[in-house]
Amino acid sequence: MQSAIKEKLQAYFQHGLQYQVPFFQRTYVWGETNWENLLEHVEVEVKAVRDGKSSEHFIGTIITKPLPQENLSTQLMQLVDGQQRLTTVAIALKALADTASTTGEFSHLRSRLIGMLTFQDSRGQVHLRIKHSRVDEEAFEMVMRANTIAEVPDAENNISKAYHYFAGRFSVLDDERRDQFAGVILQRLPVIAMLLNDNDDEQEIFDTINSLGERLTTAELLKNHLFREPDMRELYDTHWFEVFEEDEDDHKFWGTTKSAGRVKRTNLELLLYSVLIIETGEEVSIEKLFTRYKAWLKDKSKEEQKNFLARLKAHAETYRAFPSEEELAQLTFSDAERRLFHVIDFLEITTIYPLLLFVFEQVKEEDERRAMLSMMECYLVRRLVCRLTSKNYNRSFIQLINELRQAGTIDAAALRTIIQGYGEDTTRLPQDLEFEKAFGTAHLYNAYALEVLFLIALKKLNPRLSDRNVLSAEGFSVEHMMPKKWREHWSKTGMTPDDQLARDQKLKTLGNLTLVKQPLNSSMRNSSWSKKRKALKTHSLLNITTDYLDLDTWDENAIQKRAGDLAKDALGVWPMI
Repeated sequence: MQSAIKEKLQAYFQHGLQYQVPFFQRTYVWGETNWENLLEHVEVEVKAVRDGKSSEHFIGTIITKPLPQENLSTQLMQLVDGQQRLTTVAIALKALADTASTTGEFSHLRSRLIGMLTFQDSRGQVHLRIKHSRVDEEAFEMVMRANTIAEVPDAENNISKAYHYFAGRFSVLDDERRDQFAGVILQRLPVIAMLLNDNDDEQEIFDTINSLGERLTTAELLKNHLFREPDMRELYDTHWFEVFEEDEDDHKFWGTTKSAGRVKRTNLELLLYSVLIIETGEEVSIEKLFTRYKAWLKDKSKEEQKNFLARLKAHAETYRAFPSEEELAQLTFSDAERRLFHVIDFLEITTIYPLLLFVFEQVKEEDERRAMLSMMECYLVRRLVCRLTSKNYNRSFIQLINELRQAGTIDAAALRTIIQGYGEDTTRLPQDLEFEKAFGTAHLYNAYALEVLFLIALKKLNPRLSDRNVLSAEGFSVEHMMPKKWREHWSKTGMTPDDQLARDQKLKTLGNLTLVKQPLNSSMRNSSWSKKRKALKTHSLLNITTDYLDLDTWDENAIQKRAGDLAKDALGVWPMI
C-alpha cells in the first residue's frame, strides 16, 4: 500500500482522474435509507456552516489503485472499495447541478459542478469522472449526461431512483443553500483515502473488507470467483451477464424472493442452491453455499469450470421458463405442469427445485415429464393431507435425484418404483385407504386446506358456469360450514362434554371446510344452518359447496358424508401412482 490519508471528497473530482468500477464490484445497491443518512450528515454540516462552526463528518474509506496511464491527460484509477458512497456523492452533486438556476448570483454553480463530474482529455473529448461496470453503466451515464431532470426516466434501477430522490430534496432549496450543500459535500465529508500498490491483490482486499460489513451475495461472490482469471472472462458476457444482469427484467426476476416457511430466498439463490445439489448429489446448506461452491470448484480445471458454466446457463434458462406467479393465477386442471407449480407455490416447498431442474434437464419428452410431475404432485398432496412431515424433504429430494441416476433410465417408471419402495414416515407415499380416511380426521392449516379444496373444485368445475374450465385461487378463503362458535345456534339437547369435544374436532376436518370468494361476516358465519346456507349460496358457486346446500341439517354425519365425497374426488385428482 502506498498511502492511507484523510482526504476531502473534492480531491476525487479534479484534474484528469477517472475512477473505474472493477469487474468484481457489486452493482449499485444503496437505497433510500442510505441516501437519507448521507443527507442528514450534510444538513448537520450545512447548519454548522451557517452558525460559523468548524466541523466535519467522516463518511468512511475509499480505496483506489492506479491503472496504467493511457495518455497524458487521463489518470485511470481502479475504485476498489467505496463505489457505493462515491457514486452516491456524484449523483447528489449532479442533482444539485440540475436543480440550480443559470441566472442570478449563483448562475455558475451548475457549470462548476458539471465541470467536476466530467473532465476533458487533450483531444477535447469529455469523460465522466466515474466509469461504472456494465450493469450500471447505462443508467449512470444517462444521469450524468442528462441536461434536465425530465431526461432521466423514473426507472427501476437504484441509480435513477437515487437521482430523483436527491433532485426532489434539492428542488425546494434556493441557490445559496444549494451552493452550501455542494461545499459541505466536497469539503466537510472527509474519507480515509487508501492508495494501493501494483502488487496489492485488490480483489482479496475488497472481499476481506466487505466480509466485515454488508456481505456480498452468494451470486456476487461466485461471479467474482469464477471470472477472476482473465481466460475465464471471455465467457462472462454469454454465460453470466446475458443470463442474470443484462437488463432490469433480469435483475427483477433473479432478485424476486420465494418463501420457504419464514425463510425467503431469491430466485438466484434458489437456482445456485439447486444446481450445486444436482452437481454434487449432496445436501447443501444455503447459508454456506459459496463456501461449498468454492471447495467444489477448487480442483476443477478451466475446461471443467467452463463446462459447468454452460450447465449453469442451461439450468437458469429452464428455471426462468418455469410458470410465473402471474401465469399460475389462472389454472386449468389439465395443465399438469402448472398444477404442480401451483401446489409448490402454495405449500412453499422450495426444496423440490433441485429435483425439478434435474427432471427438466434429463427428460425432454413432454408426456413422460408430465407423468413425472403428476407423480410429484400426488406425493406432496397425499403426504400433506395425511399430515406426514415435510421437514426432511430436502434430503428426500436429493435421495430421489441420486436414485434416479442409479436407475439407468430416468423416466416415470423409475420414479414410480423408487417412491413405491419408500416405507418410512419421512418418505413414504400414503396408500388410498389412509388418504381417504384423512379427509375425515386430519386438521390442516387454512392455507393448505384451501389448496386441496381448490384443486378438487378445479377438477369438478361445472362448464355451464364458465366458458373455460379455468379457475383462480385468488380471493378464495376457507369457511367452516359448521362454525367454530357453534354452541349458540347449533347445540343439540343431551350433548355430553365428550360429544362437544368430538364436534370441536370434527368441524376442523376437510369435510366441514369449503371455499368462498368473500368471507362471511361474523354474524352470518355463526348463525343457524338455515340462514348460513343462504349466505353460502350467495358467496360460492363451486360444486364442493353447492351440492350440500339443500340439506336440512348440517351435523357430524353430514360432515363425514361430505368428507367421503371429497376423498373420492381426491382419488380422481391424485390417483395412486
